Amino acid sequence: MIKTEQIRSGPPFSPIASVPRLGLNRVEVAAAIGVSVGTVDLMVTEGFLPPPRRWHSRKVWLVQEIAIAMMDWPEDSNPLTKKDSNADEWRASV
Repeated sequence: MIKTEQIRSGPPFSPIASVPRLGLNRVEVAAAIGVSVGTVDLMVTEGFLPPPRRWHSRKVWLVQEIAIAMMDWPEDSNPLTKKDSNADEWRASV
């Protein structure tokens, strides 16, 4: 398992280069991993993503916790084919 201190590259940066982006809201998490916001909720429920942190009414996901959680996802060693009925079940809605 990858530990937080093993992530060397750090979080993505905001438009102000000197201010690191440490947390993302629900919409930003969805955009960052290429899924819909409803899918983010499902992934939290299923344990594929950690639950958000809460400060008053604001919910924030820590960038490093998302990265660590994604490293624990299983690798897909089989290429997808048209026969796969749910081949892209987490595809972002357009």
